Amino acid sequence: MISHSFSLAMILLLFLFIFQLLSYLKRNKKLHARLPPHPPSPPAIPIIGHLHLLKPLIHHAFRHLSDQYGPLISLRLGSSQFIIVNTPSLAKEFLKTHELTYSHRKMSIANVVAYDDATFAFAPYGTYWKFIKKLSITKLLGNRTMTQFLPIRTQELHEFIQTLANKSKAEESVNLTQALIKLSNNIISRMMLSIDCSGTDNQAEQVRALVREVTQIFGEFNVSDFIGIFKNFDLQGFKKRALDIHKRYDALLDKIISDREELRREAKLIDGGGENGEEERLKDFLDILLDVYSEKDREVNFTRNHIKSLILVTSHDTQDSNFTRHQLFLVTCKLLIRS
Repeated sequence: MISHSFSLAMILLLFLFIFQLLSYLKRNKKLHARLPPHPPSPPAIPIIGHLHLLKPLIHHAFRHLSDQYGPLISLRLGSSQFIIVNTPSLAKEFLKTHELTYSHRKMSIANVVAYDDATFAFAPYGTYWKFIKKLSITKLLGNRTMTQFLPIRTQELHEFIQTLANKSKAEESVNLTQALIKLSNNIISRMMLSIDCSGTDNQAEQVRALVREVTQIFGEFNVSDFIGIFKNFDLQGFKKRALDIHKRYDALLDKIISDREELRREAKLIDGGGENGEEERLKDFLDILLDVYSEKDREVNFTRNHIKSLILVTSHDTQDSNFTRHQLFLVTCKLLIRS
């Protein structure tokens, strides 16, 4: 009986697989009939395309393919088509001259973590994208805000140098990669949320753990994102993990935002409803975003989810364990350039 049921289940799964495969091939054929010719491309394998040509150091794989097929090549990774650009002049054509045409980003299941359409990193070019860009240039990263954060950057830099000096006196080795990550994360977390990310309190540890998980899931290969016939199947449990991380991250950010809103209300009550109470405390990114959130005549619909997504994207950047020392040096220099 069990064997018979198992056989029926396998037949049903095989039927569903064949049905998905035929549907995918039919849609792919119609799509290719409408598309213009692609740049040169190496031979592809059915279903997986050119995935087998990629290596752990993906830029080395692109350079090798470019040597064979030219500076502009076409790759099909599963069911997703990509154009690879390998010269500065062509990169300028794509990223500057025709920026708006290629400004959209491919969405994946990992975007569940980043609040889907609320995320700025993957937002299509439009009203919201322009609003956040303007907000970033004029308020979040403007001269006035960066000048206000100068004491934070100076303090963290001094502590970093002092740590190196103490290690040198004790003739102990220092992992510069970890030290630079800690420096960058401390500066960013204090500028964003007034939280010391390297602290030992429970909230700091929660932030570190969740950002590590977010970074990891964004960097993992998800079969469902690339192989069209598996789009509706969570073969690796990827979607389940993303939803779990999103739920925990959302709860943590909700608490941080709610606590900050309560602190702002108390400051206004102490000041008798004025703004001086808040001016005495240095406004971080969260304060600036909450100011925008409370405005009644906003250009776009700006919700708490947008705030959480912006915090997540900024927190994610320097937690990437694949950062090289050179990348970390550049990130840190950008943060300390005015210190």
